[in-house]
Amino acid sequence: MKEKLIYIGNKYLKPEIKQVFAGIPKALTVKPLFNFKNRLNIFYFLNVFALLIFGLAMQYSASYENKDQLIFALLGMGLMLAVSGVNVKSYREISSFFMALSVGLLLLVLIFGTVHNGTKRWLWGFQPSELGKTAFIMFLAYLIDKYKSKSNQVSTFWVFIAIIGFVGVLIIAEKHLSGLILYLCIGYAMMWYGGMNKKWFAIVTVIVVFAAIIVVWKPNILTYVPGIKDYMVERIVTWKKVILNQELTYGEKIDEAHQVLQSLYGIGSGGVFGVGFGNSAQKVANLSEKSNDFIFAVIAEELGFVGAIILIALFGLLIWQGFKIAIKSKTYFGALVVMGISTQIALQVLINIAVATSLLPNTGISLPFFSSGGSSMLFTLFSMGVVLGISRDTNDNRIQRKDVENA
Repeated sequence: MKEKLIYIGNKYLKPEIKQVFAGIPKALTVKPLFNFKNRLNIFYFLNVFALLIFGLAMQYSASYENKDQLIFALLGMGLMLAVSGVNVKSYREISSFFMALSVGLLLLVLIFGTVHNGTKRWLWGFQPSELGKTAFIMFLAYLIDKYKSKSNQVSTFWVFIAIIGFVGVLIIAEKHLSGLILYLCIGYAMMWYGGMNKKWFAIVTVIVVFAAIIVVWKPNILTYVPGIKDYMVERIVTWKKVILNQELTYGEKIDEAHQVLQSLYGIGSGGVFGVGFGNSAQKVANLSEKSNDFIFAVIAEELGFVGAIILIALFGLLIWQGFKIAIKSKTYFGALVVMGISTQIALQVLINIAVATSLLPNTGISLPFFSSGGSSMLFTLFSMGVVLGISRDTNDNRIQRKDVENA
């Protein structure tokens, strides 16, 4: 019997060679950018676009000389649209490689990275930790999906703790405390979404809360933790004084507590409707991080309580839409990825605004779409593209989620 041959391009290949190419067509399948019959898909895009325009406008107001933000926004929009057209199965197939790449870059930044303000976060002009957030979420989603039948086992719980801890060590090695907090919170949330062992989850949560209370009570204990710098401890000390309305030293007023105090002055002077777009007084000389960590203060001063509420409402809507997309996702993996990305956005918004209002110590976490930074803008829009790609394949009516193999 004549052996059946497979035709690829202009060559005939034997059947056994087919295995080499088996996964490629599915992984590279590209779908339309939008599903106009799907309201979730369209409304999510419109919300992202509204936040992007709002953010660019406030970035222009906060820092007239920062023209690069518009360039990164345009590049990010192109990346978002390109990513949104990729088959969601592709992300599951490449999640391990994506994570390995991110870990490799995090290791390289420790060797070849650029030192800035005592930290080592930059490599070849971008921050690997920004790319790593999405890779981290995808990889955890992949593992949870792959081993979902073992999710409640104690051994699985500790394997995930080890993975999250390993990534945390790489982040703190950069002297990046805010990044460490964000990564740990994202990882912990993903474990919760994945249905990890609730008993051990509760035990670890109690230990973490207890440790946080000790740190707030005795901040100097952090000096014994490798990677923690003195200024990180001093920020907690001055934060305690601010929230307890204790007297600050002159040195604290012009150093550790300066940004927070100026932020509070700006927010307080904004009133209900603000002093007007572009008219912030604090940004002129007092807020050195006006276009980055404390841009919320500029927004509240210029647009007032109304502008701040609009910003919070837009983010709240984006996060709500994200979890709605997750509920209606056709795949468990897709649902986990969207929940992880939505949680990341929620955490960054909450922490950034909490820092600007002195509800938390100064941690240096950016406000998505608003804070300056090319890496942050590019990879935030990249993650939005991933959510858009998953939302395109959902239905407006609730559907039963299928396994990846049958999707």
